Amino acid sequence: MPRKKHITVVNDHPEFLTLMTEFLTEEGYEISAIPKHQGAFEQIKASKPDLVICDLIFDNMPAGWALLDMLYLDPETRAIPVILCSAATKQVQETSASFAGKGIIWLEKPFELETLLDLLEGIDDNPLAKLRALPPTPKHNMHDV
Repeated sequence: MPRKKHITVVNDHPEFLTLMTEFLTEEGYEISAIPKHQGAFEQIKASKPDLVICDLIFDNMPAGWALLDMLYLDPETRAIPVILCSAATKQVQETSASFAGKGIIWLEKPFELETLLDLLEGIDDNPLAKLRALPPTPKHNMHDV
């Protein structure tokens, strides 16, 4: 039997964390839920999940940028696939080229749970996820591009 994938979900909405934890656990994934962006990088680096699902907006601030930058720039976490799960459509669209260049997959809220499952099941073959294993390009951090 294959090992269950470990997914870390970072989101400041308890309802979203509960929904994701219950749904993905039922689907056979091991879930770690992190309710705030502060300290999330250290927890992710220590636990080395197979995938991270992260929001962009925390406490009405786009604090997810810093977490995404840290995950990408650290050689120990760069290869971890990241799904940016956010309703911040304008902010994401303005930097979509930077996200794509760093292998970040955007899943716009609201979304169908089946869409998330399809992404998760195909993550190992997803071209954006594969980009994360490549060395970073010498550019500024994401929100400066």
